[in-house]
Amino acid sequence: MATILEALKGINSYPVPLRTLSETAERRGIRLEDNTTAETLRGREFNLCRADLLLWLSYAPNITQGGQSYSFTDEQRTAMRNLASQLYDEFEEENKPNTIYGYKGSRL
Repeated sequence: MATILEALKGINSYPVPLRTLSETAERRGIRLEDNTTAETLRGREFNLCRADLLLWLSYAPNITQGGQSYSFTDEQRTAMRNLASQLYDEFEEENKPNTIYGYKGSRL
């Protein structure tokens, strides 16, 4: 059996810091040490935690760590945001993150 921590790490191979996983799980009321069940994986708390991590990953920087590179294309980032939004909608998250507006371009 896998733990919730292992299931959340399995979302993507990007090295998400443990403190980020812990904070996200705590905010959603789940314990990382608990074993997963089919019910847990279909549950509201786990899927909202998953959506939070997908959103976090969509803004994560491209990095190189120990000779291994982790990067996402713009399309992958958009797909992660879309999946997170679908999960928020499916599990009726009232406090989903607001849209971030900002300048995108090469000149002001």
